[in-house]
Amino acid sequence: MIQNDLKFFTNEPERDLYSRFAAILKSNTQFFDVLVGYFRTSGFFKMYQSLEAVEKIRILVGLNVDQFTVKILDRTRDEIKYTKVSMQEGKEIIANEVEHEFETGSTTEEVEKGVRVFIDWLKSGKLEMRMYTEAPLHAKVYIMRKDPEKVFDQFGSVITGSSNFSESGLMNHLEFNVELKDSADVQFALDRFEKLWEKGEDIRDTYIETVEQRTWMKSDITPYELYLKTLYEFFKEEINSDKENFETLLPPGYMSLLYQRDAVILAKKKLDAYNGVFISDVVGLGKTYICAMLANTFPRSAYKLIVCPPVLVDYWNSVLQEFDVARYDVVSLGKMEHITAKGIDKYSYVFVDEAHRFRNSDTESFTQLHQICRGKKVILISATPINNYTSDIENQIYLFQSKQNGTINGIKNIEGFFRALNSKANQFPKGSAEYLRQLRENSEVIRDKLLREVMIRRTRKEIQEYYGEDLKKQGLTFPKVGSPEKIIYEFDEETDQAFSETIAVIKDFKYSRYTPLLYLKDKKKYAQMLAAQRNMGGFMKGILVKRLESSFYAFKMSLNRFIESYEKFIGMLRSGKVYISKSVNVYDLLDSGDTEKLIYHIEQNNVMEFKTNEFEARFIRDLESDLSQLKYLQDLWHLIEVDPKLDEFKRNLRTHKAMLGKKMILFTESKETATYLESNLKEIYGERVVAFSGQSSAILKSEIEDSFNPKNREKGKDKYDLLITTDVLAEGINLHRANVLVNYDLPWNPTRIMQRVGRINRVGTEYDRIYVFNFFPTRQSNSQVPMKDRILEKLQQFHDTLGEDYKYLSDEEDVSPKKLFSDLNKDLDDDEESSNPELKYLTMIRQIRDDNPQLFSKIKRFPKKAKAGKISQIIDHNATISFIRQGALKTFFYSDDEKAQQMTFMEAITYIEASPVEKGVSVSQDYYRHFESNDKAFDDMLSAEGTVTTEKVMVTGNDAKVIKLLKAIKADPRLTDDQEEKLNVLITRWEAGEIPAKVSKDVVKRSKVVTDVLEFYFEIIKLVPDTYFEEQKKQINQQNEDKQVILSCYMKAGKR
Repeated sequence: MIQNDLKFFTNEPERDLYSRFAAILKSNTQFFDVLVGYFRTSGFFKMYQSLEAVEKIRILVGLNVDQFTVKILDRTRDEIKYTKVSMQEGKEIIANEVEHEFETGSTTEEVEKGVRVFIDWLKSGKLEMRMYTEAPLHAKVYIMRKDPEKVFDQFGSVITGSSNFSESGLMNHLEFNVELKDSADVQFALDRFEKLWEKGEDIRDTYIETVEQRTWMKSDITPYELYLKTLYEFFKEEINSDKENFETLLPPGYMSLLYQRDAVILAKKKLDAYNGVFISDVVGLGKTYICAMLANTFPRSAYKLIVCPPVLVDYWNSVLQEFDVARYDVVSLGKMEHITAKGIDKYSYVFVDEAHRFRNSDTESFTQLHQICRGKKVILISATPINNYTSDIENQIYLFQSKQNGTINGIKNIEGFFRALNSKANQFPKGSAEYLRQLRENSEVIRDKLLREVMIRRTRKEIQEYYGEDLKKQGLTFPKVGSPEKIIYEFDEETDQAFSETIAVIKDFKYSRYTPLLYLKDKKKYAQMLAAQRNMGGFMKGILVKRLESSFYAFKMSLNRFIESYEKFIGMLRSGKVYISKSVNVYDLLDSGDTEKLIYHIEQNNVMEFKTNEFEARFIRDLESDLSQLKYLQDLWHLIEVDPKLDEFKRNLRTHKAMLGKKMILFTESKETATYLESNLKEIYGERVVAFSGQSSAILKSEIEDSFNPKNREKGKDKYDLLITTDVLAEGINLHRANVLVNYDLPWNPTRIMQRVGRINRVGTEYDRIYVFNFFPTRQSNSQVPMKDRILEKLQQFHDTLGEDYKYLSDEEDVSPKKLFSDLNKDLDDDEESSNPELKYLTMIRQIRDDNPQLFSKIKRFPKKAKAGKISQIIDHNATISFIRQGALKTFFYSDDEKAQQMTFMEAITYIEASPVEKGVSVSQDYYRHFESNDKAFDDMLSAEGTVTTEKVMVTGNDAKVIKLLKAIKADPRLTDDQEEKLNVLITRWEAGEIPAKVSKDVVKRSKVVTDVLEFYFEIIKLVPDTYFEEQKKQINQQNEDKQVILSCYMKAGKR
């Protein structure tokens, strides 16, 4: 049997082609010729040390079949021919392949060294490269000829088979190659190579230019150019939105404002990245219009749901109709159960107006909204999404992100993120300076790490600064607001004494009528409700204080109602039975004799029935004591006939220049005050004064819009000059034919002022100045004391009376009278906080586009993985920042050899920012370590996003209790396999943090009542809405997109 001298190489252990090549090339090889369909630099850099002694290297590269045009010349014989690719086309194909290889291949110091050698050899002529364009070339032939002066008995060898000249072909992939050593075989291969080589096109210059200019090997990028490249890539989707024609998204007559168009583009980008976005521009900038334009960018076949307060339903319908938005439903937030009952699967997008109303996750309305939003794109609209409680924004974020499986800025455990912040604040006494300072720091962290990624919030100041040119072009200006003016009214001695005595009574009042469960002998059974009862007492105290400050008339009316309620309750208690309800008017049912309906509500747990002897004896004593004090106050205020607040207001209406002859809006929190003022101001305004409240008709609202909305001016139905309204008109209506706003009641929550001012400080107002007035009470007898101190004295009285119950008057933490006074008098033009400081940088890259298009074009064409080095004075150790993108996700990582950490754009740009004259430095060896660290950190982040495990996050509170309960139930052998599977689904949902807090709370509550495991299982199934048993629609999957390392900035630590 003849043994052929053949050797096979498959890249299996000890049979890899790389090792064989290395051995042959180092053994006196003089010439190395390569004929391949695909050439990869990765193959060369692996081999370059073995090639150093080789005298001449020639590489002939073929082109992919896909690059050729197929022509069937003879259909009867089905002959297929290929048209020749032009030299220019072929060179561009090669360049693109090289570019792609560097984008997707390894980025290491070893690769760079190997490629530098490759380029040097091309330049010196040791290595030549040609491209064969006559026809597709699939051959993989490697011809190695020995130096005849050193090797006398062997011409050389040829290796052919399946391996391309790449790292995978030489080492990694399973291949099949054979080595031929017979001189005749080598000569045959050489002859064929020479013929093809003669027809090849020289691509040496193409390859050198591509590597040096179109890959990360490019070494002449300046720090300033890299800075601009960062801006270009980060804002790529928004840069040219100022040039886009948005006319199709706007109804006739609407201004096409650049800041609104930018918001639409940015909102869409954030929706794609995170499934949710906050539209939170300050009041009056047109958030509803932005949302209508955004809705028009979605597929017209997609259904949109708008959830809003009842007062805004008509407004939303009219706007969406005007903007020709297709397939939408508008539902009042009080009627969401109708939507869930009908089915929510058809909706792809959910808009939630006044989203700050859903800050409390324990409510039924939040739970309903959470069901609706699950698996959809969510747009949350609010000018005030966060006050001082971190839970405000946290719960709203859970409408589109899972607690334990978040995707915002790499924060997987969102609940843990907020928990850590809260624990920092809770280490200090509540209300202390340290506590408030920590709250401010927490808010900054939340803005930097979370909100900037998912929120669009611009202030008027920013709009004027960065969109000034567009505003000027449109003839649009924003009026100045400035600090509110104070209207000071004084109590005479008799009134002040009545006021002080009233404050003392309110403070010591028991509020027993509103807290009956606190008087039960057996409180254990109702332990879960006791906190709510205490809250009810505090709430009623707040009502009395607010009415006293609003108007004496409103306070007297409240006293009358309190007295009537106490008398009825005491009568019911003495009858032997007490009915207590949160939602049913027990007295109406008793008075009407409708006992059947009362029994029905009792059976439905809407009304609780108690016997008188179930209460402690002190209950009746406290009730009668409260009633006695109420009647005392009624008698006390019966003697007060003056109204210094109203008198001072009338004086201002007749004399203040800003008020004379102007349309005006007055806000009060009491409809009784509104009615009282309407009646008393007719002597000045006649029939041109109107009061509006939640009980007013739609017809009256329409008449008000005709008088105060500039769009309705042409109707000629202007009936009113002074509008007195409750906060029912503080949102969703345009009233900017007026430019004067009066807060008749003390605005306990200063953020509400901005909401109110937003009704008249709107885009398109004709005024250049808005006037805001606040009322403050003082004591006449201390007129020699400075005005500020006199006001603070009264504010202190209110504050001392309320104590911890201040929370029922304001959404903010308890604030001192000094802070409240300061907040109410600060410049309203400055009282705006932005979440989008990136605007500065978007404006900058647009200026480069317009003022220096050559530079813009240059940085636009920089390669992926572009790099530049700079000296940095703000770091202690050399570091590298990498900008990485995958799909809609854009993020930055910072590495300094210790660890890689994720950064926001605003954090990263602080380091990357550079001036046009700043000089660069070469990258050092540590750059590649940093790069690899950043690259791996990004992969780890995405890998974590795709995995939900309780080991990676700490589930706490009721969620942890429910998971424990579910696992215990699952161990019961009586369950069917289907029931076990349902429990598995629920465990997964709770571990991922997908279930609303109220459902968890209700399950824990039921666990204390239901003892049988199977019965408890069915209770849980009832409590969990159906939507949570379904798989959530995957809105985004970053892993499906290609990862791109956009650029890296290497920083060499300089002297501070």
